[in-house]
Amino acid sequence: MSSLRSCPSARRSRTHVLTTMLAPLAVSLLAGCYSYRPLANTSVPARTDLRLYFTADGARSLRDAAGFELRQLDGVAVRTLADSAVVVRPSTVLTVDGNELPWRRGELVVPWRTVERSQQRTMDKRRTRGFAAVMGAVFTGVVYFALKSISGGSGATLQSGGGVPE
Repeated sequence: MSSLRSCPSARRSRTHVLTTMLAPLAVSLLAGCYSYRPLANTSVPARTDLRLYFTADGARSLRDAAGFELRQLDGVAVRTLADSAVVVRPSTVLTVDGNELPWRRGELVVPWRTVERSQQRTMDKRRTRGFAAVMGAVFTGVVYFALKSISGGSGATLQSGGGVPE
């Protein structure tokens, strides 16, 4: 067992196993759990994550600016234009045909009269804490079994006292 501890490759292997297990946990905790809540008003702060649903007339009126009729748009608010429109940097759009497409055209001016429903993406603290608790339990189990397999899993324990058995 002492040779395993002094072997640099064994230490590197243990470190590699731990970092391999920590990376997905860290990424999943940073991602968090989000939900969409209705917007309270049309005065939207910049950098607000939005989801906009369009009326049938609104989808048709945005056809020239967007290139197709939109059913839904996910993106980030850039600024509001009085209370009449919002400038959005879309990330994805859903067309009336049901196609989900990445947006590659830049900013889009969306008049509020074209919007049927508007929502803001917010962090759901309760779901995030629950997710973190589950991931922590899974991580603890994985670390336990990984360390057990690295150490050989023989089940032998060290006895204190070190004297001659009687």
